[in-house]
Amino acid sequence: MTNKPNVDVDVLVIGGGPVGLSLAGDIGWRGLRALLVEQTDGVIVQPKMDGVNVRTMEFCRRWGITGNVRNCGYPKEYPQDMVYLTSFNGYELGREEFATPSGGSEDARPGISPETRFRCPQNLFDPILIQFARSQPTTELRYRTRLVSFDADVDSVNAVIEDCDSGARKEVRARYLVGCDGAASTVRKQLAIPMSGLGTLTYSTNVLFRCAELREKASVRLGYRYLFIGREGTWATVVAIDGGDIWRLSIIGTAEKVDYTEADVRAAIERVIGRPMAFSILSIVPWVRRELVADRFRSGPVFIAGDAAHTTSPTGGFGMNIGIADAVDLSWKIEGVLQGWAGESLLDSYEIERRPVALRAVREASGNLRRTLSPGPNPRLLDESFDGALQRYEVGKRFSATMLREWYKQGIDLGYEYEGSPVVIPDAATDDFRTAPPPDSGTTPPDGYLSDGQRVTPTMLREWQRLGTHVALGQKLDLPWEEIPAQQVMLYKQSSRPGARAPHVRLEDGSSTLDWFGRGFVIVHAAGSAEEANNFAVAARALEIPLQLRASELPVVRELYIAPLVLVRPDGHVAWRGSTADMASAQAILRRVTGIASGEAA
Repeated sequence: MTNKPNVDVDVLVIGGGPVGLSLAGDIGWRGLRALLVEQTDGVIVQPKMDGVNVRTMEFCRRWGITGNVRNCGYPKEYPQDMVYLTSFNGYELGREEFATPSGGSEDARPGISPETRFRCPQNLFDPILIQFARSQPTTELRYRTRLVSFDADVDSVNAVIEDCDSGARKEVRARYLVGCDGAASTVRKQLAIPMSGLGTLTYSTNVLFRCAELREKASVRLGYRYLFIGREGTWATVVAIDGGDIWRLSIIGTAEKVDYTEADVRAAIERVIGRPMAFSILSIVPWVRRELVADRFRSGPVFIAGDAAHTTSPTGGFGMNIGIADAVDLSWKIEGVLQGWAGESLLDSYEIERRPVALRAVREASGNLRRTLSPGPNPRLLDESFDGALQRYEVGKRFSATMLREWYKQGIDLGYEYEGSPVVIPDAATDDFRTAPPPDSGTTPPDGYLSDGQRVTPTMLREWQRLGTHVALGQKLDLPWEEIPAQQVMLYKQSSRPGARAPHVRLEDGSSTLDWFGRGFVIVHAAGSAEEANNFAVAARALEIPLQLRASELPVVRELYIAPLVLVRPDGHVAWRGSTADMASAQAILRRVTGIASGEAA
């Protein structure tokens, strides 16, 4: 075990949004002591996020809370279509259909994950995470409590926290402090960490309103997200917050700040509805859409995560989801150091791994904003004439194709790899891991295979078709940066390459290979590699590194994992793969992937 300083808690988490709750919960899930402080009462007046992506659902699966998410209260039958229109009672220009909150029949198994994305707005998701965090005996949540200041040395952090109601202050000594306190992060500001990026994109305004008639009396079919296009171009969006009578209007805004009066807001609501209906305004929240990423994610024993480390346009739904992935990446590394089976340098890999993921996602979101605004002015859009109808057809066709890149984005959500991480070992130059096509299974399409052994699924076919439509008909953007190719965003292929998310395979008992990962390292191996796999087990025991062996002879496991030996980290990413490993090699590999310097005791 490592020599710990005398501390009150292992991790002090600042901020009680989804990222902070996920971190505090995961720290407790790992048996460590976490204290989370949040200056509000935790009640979400206006939810900022509304979609839990596939990767986050995989983390929820690990924590045993996917059932809570699926039963969060959002109507399961409510369609999730993306609708392009002039008003709820005007012209529908196009739509992308998603039958259910989980994506519909196109997500039928077999697929790339045991989970699917799910619609669970923040006002429903945060209470689930609160319950998860509070269920950990070593995790404490304190609301109406704020961080006043902190001082850090090499071994610990001394923080002063204050009860927001009584003003009483208390000193807390923690081994680590993590700022999950949002875009205006107190932690980041005290560390004087600068941020880089495009900066302010638009000054926007969110309006939560109740309209009981809208669901039943709108002339367009139900959807989840509605994008409104007028003669001036795309100007607003509306989402069905609860699938009932509560809606959120987002006035996209411009790069120039505009202060909307209540009369302005009422006029905007009336415009999107398109005909007289009774409604009431619940809240109005101005906000600034930015693209910024912190230049550093760590300063000694202090870290930042989530919006404190990266702010993004919500176009793409990346913010909360990549923030929760930050928390999962950091949590197991803190566990390793505190439990003594990892070196302190393992924590350096947090920024090295997560900052490129943030840079990639926030820039994709900025591109998505440009796609949202791509229709531009269309002066005849609302004309009741042949020319007006033709313009509506052309705008709808092109905009529908353009927006596909935002809706089909598994390459961003799942396809990031920790290339260049010091605790990921790339394939040796002599390695040539390939997979041959499996024998004909006798099944009928689409349950077939590509020449490289990848299984063809309904999801894959849908994504290929959407990619082709996007490339052929979508608006070509004139951007001051080079975008990731659409194929890398819209398509995702599972891989066992070092740094990649380890592949999902549905096992015979209905579980997933992903269920093997989380509580330590895992060696996935073929029967012919049992001796080499055992070398890892012996080496891990000597180094006191938690490690399990998982053998499988299922052909599909071998097709996707490819190498005879695959070492998977607690976060579910591949650390190393190879064909053989003697005892000395196994020990050297484990030392490297846990940040233990040569000659350093675990």
